Amino acid sequence: MASYDIIGSIAIIKGEGKTKQQKLQQAEELLKKPSINTVVEKATEIKGRLRTFKTKYIAGEKTLETFHKENNCIFKLNVETCYFSPRQVNDRKDLAEKIKKSDKVLIMFSGIGCYPTVIYKKAKPKKITTIEISRACNDYAKINRSLNKIPEDKIEIIQGDVKKKMPKEKFDVIIMVRPNLKTTFLKQALSCAKKGTKIFYQGFSKESDLPKMIRQLEEEAIQNKKKLIIKDIKKSGDIAPYKFRYRIEILVA
Repeated sequence: MASYDIIGSIAIIKGEGKTKQQKLQQAEELLKKPSINTVVEKATEIKGRLRTFKTKYIAGEKTLETFHKENNCIFKLNVETCYFSPRQVNDRKDLAEKIKKSDKVLIMFSGIGCYPTVIYKKAKPKKITTIEISRACNDYAKINRSLNKIPEDKIEIIQGDVKKKMPKEKFDVIIMVRPNLKTTFLKQALSCAKKGTKIFYQGFSKESDLPKMIRQLEEEAIQNKKKLIIKDIKKSGDIAPYKFRYRIEILVA
């Protein structure tokens, strides 16, 4: 795993096991890159449904707000108050290629709007609806919709908890960019699914525990009077030694 991430003009380093001098040396090397203006240390792990972490200033400009470019899109965000993973750039592009123009798309845990923005710009689906619990993320999502010149009626942004505020309609595609929590939130997704709906479920597991995760999803579907067909399982990144982020493509039968 890389020892740092770059989000816009901010480099976020992993300081565990490093002396203060080693951190400063790494920051000085990173600041030689023309695109980097700020270096901070990731001071805590990502936690909770908001998926946030604390940072510690190391060097450069003192700011936590930046503009990040990817997939011909631009995103404004605060790296400490908003969850964003630059490592999922290819996942966003790949998902966009699976969406049709006629699709109504629901994106759960939509963050600052990177998934809906990339999908709309590349696929131009009929409509995208997003739901996100973080007010900070939703504020930036509205800014990012405007920055990328997307009409408000093409991406509807819902502020709220998916356990309490799911849309009262059915969707062709449901994308679950879910946090690494025990709750699957599959029940909530299935409430917006119909026969033929595709669900892209983000799960976290060791490779040896993957069959157990699949069984849990199938059992939860039965409890909700639905049948799932697993169409594809793709590794979309590592989150810890021997633990991976998986994207599971599911068809509601």
